[in-house]
Amino acid sequence: MNHEISCPRCGHHEAASDDTAQDWDEINCLACGEFIGTRDHQSGFASPNHRMYTLSKSLELLITMARDDARSGVTAKAA
Repeated sequence: MNHEISCPRCGHHEAASDDTAQDWDEINCLACGEFIGTRDHQSGFASPNHRMYTLSKSLELLITMARDDARSGVTAKAA
């Protein structure tokens, strides 16, 4: 089975795993053979819940950074 995953070693965007469809099947890069993960990890990573979690954490970080910038801006103007 082919997967569209970016390889951390060579940057290739195609990987493959066995067609047995077991959760523990390895996903390897087609270009360099680097082990990328397992099918179970990939299915969890690509799930809507993980995407919503990542989006939520990104939004939380943006809000925190904006508040920190606002506080430091007030402090700099007062000094």
